[in-house]
Parts: sequence; structure tokens; C-alpha cells
Amino acid sequence: MPDTPPTASLDDLLRNALDSRHPILYLHSADEARLLEALGRVAAEQGLPLTSWACTDDPDSSDPVRVVLDAAEHAEPGFLVLKDIATDLGQPRLQRALRDAYYRLRDRPECRLLILAGELVVPPTLRGNLQVVEIPPPGPTELLDLADRVRANYGDLVLDDAQRETLVQSLRGLALDNARHVLHAVFAGGTLTQAGVVTKVQAAKQTLAAGGDFLEYVVPDRGLDGVGGLSNLKEWITTRSGLFNQHTVDAGEPVPRGLLVMGVSGCGKSLVAKVLAREWRAPLFRLDMNRVFSGAHGNPEATFHHALRTVESLAPVVLWIDEIENGLGFTGPGKEQATHLFSAFLTWMQEKPPLVFVTATANRIEDLPAEMIRKGRFDQVFFVDLPDTAEREALLSIHLARQAADSETFDLAALVRDTDGWNAAEIEQAVIAARTVGLHEQRPFTSADLREVARHVVPLSRTMSEQIKALRDWAWDRATPASSGKGTDAVSLSDEEFT
Repeated sequence: MPDTPPTASLDDLLRNALDSRHPILYLHSADEARLLEALGRVAAEQGLPLTSWACTDDPDSSDPVRVVLDAAEHAEPGFLVLKDIATDLGQPRLQRALRDAYYRLRDRPECRLLILAGELVVPPTLRGNLQVVEIPPPGPTELLDLADRVRANYGDLVLDDAQRETLVQSLRGLALDNARHVLHAVFAGGTLTQAGVVTKVQAAKQTLAAGGDFLEYVVPDRGLDGVGGLSNLKEWITTRSGLFNQHTVDAGEPVPRGLLVMGVSGCGKSLVAKVLAREWRAPLFRLDMNRVFSGAHGNPEATFHHALRTVESLAPVVLWIDEIENGLGFTGPGKEQATHLFSAFLTWMQEKPPLVFVTATANRIEDLPAEMIRKGRFDQVFFVDLPDTAEREALLSIHLARQAADSETFDLAALVRDTDGWNAAEIEQAVIAARTVGLHEQRPFTSADLREVARHVVPLSRTMSEQIKALRDWAWDRATPASSGKGTDAVSLSDEEFT
């Protein structure tokens, strides 16, 4: 661990921001107490007073517009911290007051207005008048200092150096207050093992993430052996399974960044995120963009940034964005706002912590801007096609086993022929339907039941043959096939196939 003071980097960041002589700084951080302590130190160094305003102060001074105008008019040397003003920035009167304050104070470097905010909600009309300063989460030294102070509350509990290192690495990305709560949850159980440290921290992080329902914790319910086909994709996952860890980061080796899986609906794209997370032993969270755009959590742009910061705090983590072409709103209403989110997402993809892996799926790849799929955003773009003969046989065996049936007693050759042109979801649902028939008649279901169900299925490849052909044409020289051997055994979509 470095032996620099725990707050040195934060203090330096604030000094550099103040050196810009910008009269109004927007300090974006969820760590209010930590930030106020650092501001107090920097103000003391400069011999300037630090005062603060909150909406719970004297009722006579509860109007933020009046507070800003008074501060600009009297222009007393010092730093005035505005704690509860960010949520009111949409008000035209307050915007006008801040613009007036900017012009009055821009030649008075000893007078500063400092807006403290846990969310980034700067209106476009104020972006030229406020300097946004992103306050990073505490680093390893701060976290180690905090861990030692919290551990002191638990008597004889002892952590060896390896456990302390693991604990600090697991806490990275959390706000200091949240890290304190997680540490209490970890230490309350008494004696810890190395694996127990990681398990307890991840469990506590999942509890913290549950506060916003735009992030859903997903329990991976299948491993690689539960996936039929997709051999190229499974090999890619297996090859990198030992690289998604802090050891790889510390060694300066390349860490997997992200995966984009596009292709035919119902062919297992969403399953990839679950399988990958389970294989890499990382927690999986799904980002629900519909809830982000709903406005239920406030401004969608602020909610999106909050979601990404929350994901960063959960590292190591796999972030799953399903149907990304819909989720980031590239088509339909709200396109202008979605453009801002898309730009923010691309920037975040370039700058995100190394142990946040993004798995995105897409059905309509043509709706994705070229910037999304260029090299450097995702490590690989895979195309998932309709399952071929061997894959349909594997899928039938998997789903028969999941429905407590012995595939050896089924005519797999006939069933493979019957399901030609089907996607994986259709095969799964047909097996479930056949079992339902058997349960209704209080007997085991048979090949005959499954073949009868198959007779009444109209596969997606028939109803959407043109769209699937367009997908294949696009992917031919732009994406890696998720399955091997597709060139010789690809499912035909000719009209004759269904006559």
C-alpha cells in the first residue's frame, strides 16, 4: 500500500479545481462528509473561511435564489458550500441567479460558491457557468485506514495482510459511508476466511444496489453445460475465465472489457450473460433502461449516471444490457435525450474500471450506431444464428433432462428433423408443452407427444424470414459466428423448406 496521506489525492484535486478561478464549482460526490472535511483542510491552507448552507437552516434563509444572490452581492472572501441546491437547478429563477453570481464573482477568486451534489443534474443552460468536478471514490489508503478503524470496534478480530488486501480491493468504488456500512456487515460475523471476505462484501454490495430498481441482481442459473451449441462463444468465455480478476489488473495484462451478442431472437443471447457471470464467478446485474427512461427516479440522464456509478462500486461485476438498441433509445421518441445517454455511455465504456465487464445483446444490429460496434468498445461481436442439426440435438437433450426425461427414450433424429428452422426458445417451450400433456394424462411424456406439439408450432424463422436473412447478410463479414460450422450447416430460409 502507498504511504501517502489518505486524503492527499482528494485535496490535490480540490486545489487544482480552485486554481482554475472558476467562481462556481459543482462538486459531484456521494461522500458529503468526506468532501466537507477535505474542503475544510484546503480552505484552512488558503486562510479562507468555509461556511455552508442547507435547506434546513434558518427558515428566513431557506430560499436558494436569495442565498445565491446575497452571496454574490456581498462577495465576502471564503468558500460558501451549497448543500441542497442541485435538485432546484431546473428552476429558471435559480438559473438566472447563478448566472448573475458567475459574472459578479469571476474576477473575485477569493469568493467561491461550491455546490455539493450526489447526482449530476446540470441543466444545459448552466453548463457554461458551472465547472463540474467529479470527486472519485476513496482509494486503497483511505479504505485501509477506514477498515482498521472499523475493525477496532470488534474486539480481538484479526485480519492478516492478505485478508486486508482482499477487503480493500473488494471495497473499491464504494463511497466512504457505504464502505463503512459494508465493513460493519463483514466484521459482525466474527472470524473470516479469505473467501468469506469476498462473499460478505459482495452480499453487502448487492443489498446497497437494491436501493434502485433500475439495477436487478440476477442469479445465474446455468453453466456452460446448460447451453446447446454456441461453441465459438463458449470457447471465448472459457479462454478468458482466469483473466477477470485484480491479479490481471495489477500485472498490467489485458482484462476482458465487454461482449456484444447480436442475432436471431430466441437463440440464447440473453443466456450468455448468465453463463459468463457464472463461469467467471462474478455477480451479474441487469440494467433496466426502461426504468431509467421512465423518470420514476428523476432525470433520466442523472439516473443513468447514478446507475453506472453504482455498477462501478460493485466491481468485479458483469453488467448486462439486454436489447441495447432499444435500451439506449436509438429509435422512437426521446431520441434527443437518448443521444446524450449514448454519448455518456461510450465515454464510460472507454473510462470504466477494468473489472466492470459489459455484456450487451441486440436483435436489430442495424439500429446501432457505428461507434458502438467499432473495435475498442467491445472485445468481440458475436452473431447467434438459428441452431443447426447438431445444436438442435444438444438443445433437445438439455431440455428433456431439465424436464426429468431420459433423452435415450426419445427419437432424437425425428425430433431434430421436426424442429428444423426453430430457435432455442421454441425448442424449450415445445418440450415443456409436451411434458404438460403427460402431466395432464398422469403419465410420462413421449416422443409422440413432442412431435404432436411440433406439428402445431409456426417457428419465428417462417414469420420473420426476411428479417433473419437481413441479419445474416449484415453479420456475414462483420461479426464472429457464435457457433462453429455454420457455413456448411446453416438453416435455410427458403420458402420450400416450410411447404
